[in-house]
Amino acid sequence: MRYFLGLDAGGTKTEAIILNEKGEIVGFGRSGPGNYEGIGIERAKKNWMLAIDRAKKEIGEIIFDFACFGLAGADFLEDFEMLEKEARSLNIAKDLVIENDAPIALRAGNMEFWGVIIIMGTGNNGYGRSKDGRSYRYFGEGYIFGDWGGASSVVQEMLFYAFRSYDGRGEKTLLENEVLKYFSAKDYNELAKRLYYNSEEYNKALGLAPLLFECVRKGDKVARRIVEKIVDETVISAYNLMQKLDLLEDETPVVLAGSIYKGASWLPDYIQSKMKMFAEKSKVVPLRIPPAVGAALIAYEKAGFMVDSKIWEKLLNFNYDTAKGT
Repeated sequence: MRYFLGLDAGGTKTEAIILNEKGEIVGFGRSGPGNYEGIGIERAKKNWMLAIDRAKKEIGEIIFDFACFGLAGADFLEDFEMLEKEARSLNIAKDLVIENDAPIALRAGNMEFWGVIIIMGTGNNGYGRSKDGRSYRYFGEGYIFGDWGGASSVVQEMLFYAFRSYDGRGEKTLLENEVLKYFSAKDYNELAKRLYYNSEEYNKALGLAPLLFECVRKGDKVARRIVEKIVDETVISAYNLMQKLDLLEDETPVVLAGSIYKGASWLPDYIQSKMKMFAEKSKVVPLRIPPAVGAALIAYEKAGFMVDSKIWEKLLNFNYDTAKGT
């Protein structure tokens, strides 16, 4: 039996998926952060291997026919060269390829490897690929690079408006009280000191994002405007990718990935309605398959296999929540 590895290494977790030659999932493993930019390459490699070893638990020691490492932090040519060298040093596959984490997510979002994907997890990114293989990816490195979105951006907005509600410079918002409750702070003086002096407190703030949608549900106008910004940023990012790749007239899948898009059940439909203004045939599709599976599919196809509707249906219906190795 031949085996194919897909790895998704991000800022908060690393996931490994193993496919056999039938395109079936035979291993699933998870570990800690895998983005070398945040923890260094040696710690990142340890987490890559931990996820891979957990995925191999039921198989035993094997050499993969092909592996695809989908890595956050693989942004520029120098990154790809360094990361490929580090991945090959693990000696776990006959051959491998390094991808950014955006393409592997798109591969997991559509049976055919084309369309656009907008990612809003901790950070954000966008990537598009045409049917003939042309592609374009945003930098995905933060505000000064033209990027806005994901929990890091959304939480900044929430804190901004909560503090302004408190000090009187802004409109009153439910976010003011929700933020205090989230941090269990007695007042904004205490909260300001905690955020100013302790970076861990700010990191904790990333968990605020789900409260935004709760405030929207309660009718808060400020929270609603932040959600509108999420929607508008998604639409303009997807539209721009489609325009660059000549996809506006096609039934282009617009895949939504990341925790922000799970904040409210109505959010994908709302994004779809706005997308229709720019690309009438576009189809907004929430990501249902983990990006690590997309990496494994790239490895599978690089080895000469094809993904048919039968394989795709099995992957869609696989129970990832209870998979072994998690």
